[in-house]
Amino acid sequence: LQQGARGLGYFTDPAHLVHLGSCVAGGYFWFVLRRRPLDGRSLRMIDMALLYIAIATIVLSYASNYEMGNRDYISFLAIWVIARAVFVPSTARRTFLLSLPAPLSVLALQLTHGNHYGMGGNLVEPARFWFGIVPWDQTTLFLACGIAALASGINFALRSQVEEAKQLGQYKLESLIGAGSMGEVYRATHALLRRPTAVKLIRPEKAGHESLQRFHREVRQTSRLTHPNTISIYDYGHTPENVFYYAMELLDGADLRAIVGETGPMPARRVIHILRQACGALAEAHSLGLIHRDIKATNMVLCAQGGVEDTLRVLDFGLVKDVTETDASLTQLGDVCGTPETLAPEVLGGAPATPRSDLYSLAVVGYYLLTGVSVFDATTVAEYVGHHLHTTPTPLRGRDDTIPTDLEAAIMACLVKDPDQRTQDVKKFRAALIRCADANRWTEEDAAVWWSEYRSLRDEDRGM
Repeated sequence: LQQGARGLGYFTDPAHLVHLGSCVAGGYFWFVLRRRPLDGRSLRMIDMALLYIAIATIVLSYASNYEMGNRDYISFLAIWVIARAVFVPSTARRTFLLSLPAPLSVLALQLTHGNHYGMGGNLVEPARFWFGIVPWDQTTLFLACGIAALASGINFALRSQVEEAKQLGQYKLESLIGAGSMGEVYRATHALLRRPTAVKLIRPEKAGHESLQRFHREVRQTSRLTHPNTISIYDYGHTPENVFYYAMELLDGADLRAIVGETGPMPARRVIHILRQACGALAEAHSLGLIHRDIKATNMVLCAQGGVEDTLRVLDFGLVKDVTETDASLTQLGDVCGTPETLAPEVLGGAPATPRSDLYSLAVVGYYLLTGVSVFDATTVAEYVGHHLHTTPTPLRGRDDTIPTDLEAAIMACLVKDPDQRTQDVKKFRAALIRCADANRWTEEDAAVWWSEYRSLRDEDRGM
């Protein structure tokens, strides 16, 4: 019975009950925060509740062991008050007011307690208690409140500056999607429309003055494009720090290289479906005098648009990127713009890019979609340049004899090295695709079934 009574006393001890209640409350708040995001008011209420639970836990533990004269509880309380200010963003005034119950509750406990104990549980003289212990404890705790308020003020100000830095006009930057040699792409939200957006920043120290001027001109021209298979540009401008940015639609999909890399070559009917959409986007651009110059699998994204799967979006119209001499995935080779893996021979030879150059690059992408490999086996810029200039591509059926002959003929006619002997424009290429036997055989139902199996390929944070 005595052992049972001692066990029951352990669980009914006030300090132990407070500890148990704190754990239950903390677990409840953790569960709530994991289930759904809360608004600012709810988060402030949880912050206040957790702080007061912590203060109550320490003060009641101090009260239950008061006769031992243990001063460690005062230190624990001071540390907790300061720690909360470091980790929870709040104004200095709010932090100071929230922290006041710490010294006041300790003072109330000491004033109402009948006996005055020092370390080891020995009674101390009243004069020493009132003029030594109490002022020291209160000085420690009020100093902790002051430090916490100061830390909160600094922390809150720095966070506010970061938030302001993340605001570009009407766009609030939320998270980094990706980074390149000249800038970053962020997921963002328009302040008024609340529309998910991708914002690309191009920093002057990385791009240079001439590149920024070119970007500005080309984005202004590209914003005129309205074809449904071209990514939409919403806005562009400069920050006060002269960082150039442009906002575009945020795509829920996957680029062609990611798809082929994950699932292998595509069937001919799907490739025809994709290339026809790309031809439509390029035809509009070419009619306005705009040359893409960087058609490649990573600049072509399949996404759902208006509930229709496998809707193509062509990205990066007219935008040029840097290249190194050893990385074939980068996008500048001296004065030549584009990706070496897909560049037309005449461009590599120093001639200006033309619509037929874009068509050559598109055919390279089609070759890759059908076979899963590049039109030429190369790993460096120099090797790609040499092959594009001098090597005749292996016929598609030499890679896979199940590829239809009509589709092979349409694509190989666009890979002729002499641009005058090549298919002359994307409209004629699109017409050749329409004449293929497998045209119009990739249906919305086929696309829906495919995406249901490969749903994990979708990337909601994709932009231009």
